[in-house]
Amino acid sequence: MKAKLLLIASLFLLLSQIVVAQEQDTVQRKKTRIHIEHYDVATFSKSMGDMQRLIGHVKMRHDSAYFFCDSAYFFEKTNSFNAFQNVHIIVNDSVEIFSDLLDYDGNTRFAEFFDNVKLMDDSTTLLTEYLTYDRNLHLACYPDSATTYRGDKTLISCIGYYRDDLKEFSFFEKVEVTSPKYQMYTDTLYYNTDIEKMWFEGPTTIINKENVLEGTHGYYLVDEDFVYLDERPFMYNENQQIRSDSIFYDRNIGLAQAYSQVDMIDTSYKIIMRGDYAEMWENKGLSFATDSAYAISYDGGDSLYIHGDTLFMYFDKQKEEAKKLIARRNVRFFKSDLQGKCDTLTYLVEDSIIRMRVEPILWAEDSQMTGTDIDIKVKENSVEWVLQKGNAFIISQDTIEGFNQIKGTDITSHFKEGDIHHVNVDGEKAETIYWIRDDEGGLIGIDVSNSETMVIEMENQSVSIIKSFKAISETMYPETDLSESNRYLQGFKWHEEARPKDKDDIFRRIETGMPQSAPEATPEETITETPAETETEIQEEQPRRHRPRKANNND
Repeated sequence: MKAKLLLIASLFLLLSQIVVAQEQDTVQRKKTRIHIEHYDVATFSKSMGDMQRLIGHVKMRHDSAYFFCDSAYFFEKTNSFNAFQNVHIIVNDSVEIFSDLLDYDGNTRFAEFFDNVKLMDDSTTLLTEYLTYDRNLHLACYPDSATTYRGDKTLISCIGYYRDDLKEFSFFEKVEVTSPKYQMYTDTLYYNTDIEKMWFEGPTTIINKENVLEGTHGYYLVDEDFVYLDERPFMYNENQQIRSDSIFYDRNIGLAQAYSQVDMIDTSYKIIMRGDYAEMWENKGLSFATDSAYAISYDGGDSLYIHGDTLFMYFDKQKEEAKKLIARRNVRFFKSDLQGKCDTLTYLVEDSIIRMRVEPILWAEDSQMTGTDIDIKVKENSVEWVLQKGNAFIISQDTIEGFNQIKGTDITSHFKEGDIHHVNVDGEKAETIYWIRDDEGGLIGIDVSNSETMVIEMENQSVSIIKSFKAISETMYPETDLSESNRYLQGFKWHEEARPKDKDDIFRRIETGMPQSAPEATPEETITETPAETETEIQEEQPRRHRPRKANNND
């Protein structure tokens, strides 16, 4: 990098020399003499090339520039002089230069300043030990470190140039900018003080109270406190990070806008929010992403992928930690043991609760769950329980044919090692249809039951025990005795086509208006047959315990 910067500096000097060469004829034709306007004492030495030594309150003029010093050697033939102590040049109405020593050539209008050099232009002050100034090009240069002050800012670099007619600095190698608002570190910086704008090239770091920004190219509007970075910049604080192809950051209103391949990461709760456009509002504690947006919860080996047209992340402004993630419109998510879709999803980060709203569908292993609302509790990267509120329905395919179904007003399912092991069905009416099989998979019958509430115990993804409470009705039908339409509970819909197949499938748009539904019953399809096994009773006080019958050797 240093070699590259030195090459840039060399090219800059070469360009300056070319410009000087091109203007040389014009400069020669317009040569003007240096005029001595004041001194206290003067001596003449012909042995030193017709040199005049001027001592005390020396003042000289060359065109519109005035030179002051304690003493000087003036060479009339070469139209040049050397100035010593308290050197001061008034270049124009705004630019002044001070030093201990000066060599000035009136023919080329080129000056070299040595020791304690200070250049002042309006409210800008540059300090260094060696400086050259070309009056033809309005160009000041230093090759070996300088410090520049402007307002509350301090700028340091190893190599630098200043065009006073353009009010523009060029800083190279180990550039540092400090102010009460921020610190900046870069290799190349261009600063126009007239419009208060900085451009930077190469690895750049900007540090302020709220964030750290890193990039390789961009600009900074000083008065507006506004930064633009591109070429995959990086913005972060203790718990949050943003990386994208470009970032606009307005510190005054606390807004960062990120474009193309955006990653917004909350490291405290291990959540990544991605999209092609994102905003982070620091003062509001809000971030959002859109345009192919999705989020990843990556705490543990099995990540959860969530897609929505727009994703919102709310975070604690004091702790700088995520509080909740909201996905809106066409929401779909995928986890190896859990998939879902809905219109609005809320993920309460600290509580690890997922809330699904507006036509939610949840798939857990072989089960499909629907309801007016669905809440999911996740613990240690696995589902702990699922609550279906309002018109709750659980469907799973039988191992051979048909569908096992549970229906109620509300259903709470408790999970163990990724499988449902305990189900509470609550409300005015609880209903089930189950295909009961023996150990070899043979069909015993289709069990149809209903009551006010139920508790269902599961084992190896199959029903182990059904406990029914109040207003109990149950019938076990042989397969041939139960019509096709009566094998489905009212409202049955199977949405297998809508289920995300993998993390990339969450972006697929699904029309859920055409799921597999229960067939319409014909007038002839009524239950008139005598079932193989019937148990019907009404019980108000005691729960009914039902264990599906298994075949024995005498059957």
